Amino acid sequence: MSQANPSSINTEIPDPDYQLSRLENGLIVATLPMPWLHEVNVTVLVRSGSRFESEEECGIAHFLEHMLFKGTKKTPNPTQFHALIESMAADMNAATGHESNTFWISLPQEQLKAGLAAFCEMFTNPVFSDMETERKVILAEMRDEENEQGESTNSSVLSGSKFWPNHPLSRSILGLPHIIQNLTKENLYDYMKRHYCGGNIAIAFCGPVQHEACEKLAAQNLGQLPKGRTLTPLPPPPMDSGPHWIGVNDQDAQFCLTLGFRTFGYNTDEYYKIVALRRLLDDGFSSRLQANIREKQGLVYDVWAAYPAFFECGTLELGASVSPDNLGAVFVALLDELFAIVNTPISDEEWQRLQIRWKASLITQLDRPSLLIDRYIGDKLFDHQEPLSEAWEKAKNLNPKHLPAIVKELMQPKNMVAVLIGPKARESLPSLQNIFEKRFNL
Repeated sequence: MSQANPSSINTEIPDPDYQLSRLENGLIVATLPMPWLHEVNVTVLVRSGSRFESEEECGIAHFLEHMLFKGTKKTPNPTQFHALIESMAADMNAATGHESNTFWISLPQEQLKAGLAAFCEMFTNPVFSDMETERKVILAEMRDEENEQGESTNSSVLSGSKFWPNHPLSRSILGLPHIIQNLTKENLYDYMKRHYCGGNIAIAFCGPVQHEACEKLAAQNLGQLPKGRTLTPLPPPPMDSGPHWIGVNDQDAQFCLTLGFRTFGYNTDEYYKIVALRRLLDDGFSSRLQANIREKQGLVYDVWAAYPAFFECGTLELGASVSPDNLGAVFVALLDELFAIVNTPISDEEWQRLQIRWKASLITQLDRPSLLIDRYIGDKLFDHQEPLSEAWEKAKNLNPKHLPAIVKELMQPKNMVAVLIGPKARESLPSLQNIFEKRFNL
């Protein structure tokens, strides 16, 4: 079998051609010229995700995201508004996360001026038509994350209640039904006035564009927004000492098992060590979870490791979809993979493969406007901008000897939350607790 060229690890990663400026109201304008593209992608990022909500307005950021597509003063009918956008061969959409709202539109270059004017009116003159209809849509979306008894089956929300107690990060981005049912237009306008202001917004243009022209368009369409007050997220409190065990019965044929450990965020020195750990566990079929639990033992079809990271905190999650017959064996196998990192040196071959794949994943961001916008503009909005060249320099300089120490620090019972969703999940938890206590000599 031929081997990859390890010398490629030592080469640098270039940064893209991009430019940033600010309007008088504090709004960030960014351009990433890609003259070979045949359309312009425009993204509006707002520092206004669910972690900026008060308890009384839980879910409003996501509800507002939906309602901004429901017409403007110039085109108040939602269907006509979408017809106007689509008549310019444009497509638009949006997403809400814990730390931001993101809106984007892609359109031909010749339609940029007119299309951007219609798109940006959502942020300056929305009318929130058909609010009751959209309320029903969101309540239906929330029911997708519930069992027949109305209990949450969202493992991130379930574990978040323990990781981030009484903090916005612990709540579903979708919100709570009783709050969604009572939100009014006045609530939406008030929230928008506080959050959708120049100091909390960035607009990014990607494609055959020039910065001065885009800055002028941004000023014409969003320059009238007030500067407002830049929002600062509330840091989460310490979690209550674990381990925590959460079981939710559901009618699915298989269990969804998740082991989570509270850890560091992307604005910390330990971030790249956790990323390396996640890649060691799950990055391709030769990575440890896939090779050992799926391919060698055949215990599962779906197994994974994930690292949801926020500004100052995050979680490392190991999980699997597993049949009831294999639940205990998979639980043991997941723990064994963590213990193996502590007890067995990582081979040079495995580390080299990890770094080659990591570098490739960073380089391919140069071809993906959405990822570049997240890195160079979204992070700038949170005062944490890390170019690709710096990111690779930090990743390249990691040593595999760093990982056992980080696993020891991470894999403490006090940091762990286990979530089991599926048939008779609550009844199955005690057997997992017994396994865990024996492994950790509790």
